[in-house]
Amino acid sequence: MLNRQDALEALGGAYRARVSGDREALARYWADGAHFEIVGKPDRMAGVPLKSAGAMQTIGALIDQFGFSDHQILDAVLEGSKLAVRSRVTVTVPGKAPETTDLFDLVEFDADGKISSFVQFADTALIRDMAE
Repeated sequence: MLNRQDALEALGGAYRARVSGDREALARYWADGAHFEIVGKPDRMAGVPLKSAGAMQTIGALIDQFGFSDHQILDAVLEGSKLAVRSRVTVTVPGKAPETTDLFDLVEFDADGKISSFVQFADTALIRDMAE
């Protein structure tokens, strides 16, 4: 069974790779066939990839569109192989002022400690405004 420290280290490593834009390092934290999605109505989020068949495909497109910095985990609860995390991050888009926002992630790990499912709840109005 996954312990809290290992889960937080894995998620923290994935976020550090996301902040640096290092797709190769980020991919090492994901299980084959992993699921990733940002919860939101696709018709209200035109041009923003919310999910796709491959987690890294969606995340790669998000890295291209939105920069992350100053990520910090604020709260975390582990139950079995599932980690619920509230964090804060500064988001940047070329030509717009940086915005700081909170995220809520529901992350599930496989038996090898890799991310098998990652569902993110974010300020979709902010995402839409920054993407326009």
